[in-house]
Amino acid sequence: MGKRFLIWDNPRDALVNLVYFLMILGGVNIFSASFVAAADMFGNGYHYLIRYAIYGAIGLGLMHWVGRKWDYHQFFRVDQLLCVGCTVLLIAVDIFGKATKGAQRWLILGPFSFQPSEFVKLAVILLGAHFLGRVMEQGKTPHLHRKDTCQAFLEAAFMSFLVLIQPDMGTASIILTLMIVLYLLAGLPWKEFGILVGVLLGGAVAAVIQAPYRLNRMRIWLTPELDPQGNGYQAVQAKMAIGSGGIFGEPFGMGTSKFFYLPEAHTDFAFAIFCQEWGFLGALFLMLVFLLMGLALYRIGQNTQDRKGFLLVSGVNFLVVGQAIANMAMVCGILPVIGVPLSFISYGGTSLIITLVGIGLVLSVYRMEMERGKQPAGSRVPPSGNRPFQPGRKETGRWTR
Repeated sequence: MGKRFLIWDNPRDALVNLVYFLMILGGVNIFSASFVAAADMFGNGYHYLIRYAIYGAIGLGLMHWVGRKWDYHQFFRVDQLLCVGCTVLLIAVDIFGKATKGAQRWLILGPFSFQPSEFVKLAVILLGAHFLGRVMEQGKTPHLHRKDTCQAFLEAAFMSFLVLIQPDMGTASIILTLMIVLYLLAGLPWKEFGILVGVLLGGAVAAVIQAPYRLNRMRIWLTPELDPQGNGYQAVQAKMAIGSGGIFGEPFGMGTSKFFYLPEAHTDFAFAIFCQEWGFLGALFLMLVFLLMGLALYRIGQNTQDRKGFLLVSGVNFLVVGQAIANMAMVCGILPVIGVPLSFISYGGTSLIITLVGIGLVLSVYRMEMERGKQPAGSRVPPSGNRPFQPGRKETGRWTR
C-alpha cells in the first residue's frame, strides 16, 4: 500500500498533491473564465474566485478532517440515514427549490445555494459500498432480480428518478451509473448487466421522446450547425473556443469566448475556456493530471483488503475522474450537453465540497489500511470482522491483486 507511486513516496501523497494542483489550476481558470461576467453582474471581477476559494477551503478542511480523524466504517452506519436525508432534500427541491433556466435543482440557505443532487452522489457510493461489500463478504453474487441483493440498486434508482423529474437527466444518469459500476465490481453477471443496459437505454429513449426539449437537445448534439444562433449556439461557441486555442493557446485572460459569447463559461463549459487559453497541449496536460489521479485512486483501491473500502475508493474514482471525462467529452461535442461538472476546474460549490469529502474518505481508507498493515501478523483483525483476502482463494467480485 505504501510503495512508491511514480515521483511520490506513495499513492496517498500523489492524490493529495494532485488535488491541490488541480484546485490551483481550477482557481486560475475560474477567474479567467468569470471575471468579465462577474464584473458585469456584481461589480467585482473576483466574485466567483472568492466564492470558489471559500468553498475550496471548506472542502479541504473536511477532506483532511475525514482523512485523518475518521474511520470510514463509521459512515456506513449512517448510509441509510444519509439516503433518507437526500430523499427529503430532493422532495424539498420540488416544493421550495429555486428554478433556473427551466429546471428546479437548488435550495437557498441565506446567501448561499446548494444542489442536493450532489449529496446524492456521495450517499449512493456509501450505500453501494456498504451493501455490496457485505454481499461480497458473504460470498454471494449480487443479482438485480433477487430481493436480498437488489435493495441498494432500487434505492439509487428511486433517488435518480427524483433528480430526473427536476429535470436533470445528466445528474440522474451519473447517480444510477455510480451504483451500476459498484454492482459490476461486486460481481454482477454480465448477462444481467446487458439486460439492464437495454432497459435503461429504452427508458432513456422514452424520456427523450416525451420531452421536446430533450429531443431537440439530441438533434442539436448531432448537428449543432443547423441552428448556430439558436439552440446550437452553445455547442458551436464551445467548439470555436476550443479550436481558437490552437496548439499553445491564447494569452492568459485574453480568450474572447468569455466576453459574453459562450454561456456557462465558468461552470459546465469551463473546459472550453481552458482549451482556448492553454491550447491543445494544455488540454492534454489536464487530461494527464486526471489520468494520474485515477491511477493513484486505482492503486489505493486495489491494495485495500476490505471489500467495502475497495468499493468506496472505486466509487469515488468514478465520481471524480469519470465525471471529468464526461464533462470534457460533452464540451467537445462527443456527448450531448448533460450538465456534468468538470471536477475542480469548473465553478460549483456543492460539487467541489462533495468531491473533496469523497477524497477524504479515500484518505481514510488508505490510513486504516496502513494501520492494519503495521499490526503484528498474529494480532491482525480483519476489518469489521471480515475474513482477509487470500490470493489462492476464489473471490466474489471483479477485483484482483
